[in-house]
Amino acid sequence: MEIIIGYLLGAIVFILFIISLFKMVSNRMKTANSELNKRVTDLEKRVEELENK
Repeated sequence: MEIIIGYLLGAIVFILFIISLFKMVSNRMKTANSELNKRVTDLEKRVEELENK
């Protein structure tokens, strides 16, 4: 009986680990996207300033 409980707890921990991994990856992709968009807009502004000179 203890072996079955151990396997069940292990499976629950593994499932929670997989869920947290997916959440972490999606969160990192969101922040990376927003950072890249900000850098691109900054670079576009700098290019416009250089073209106007």
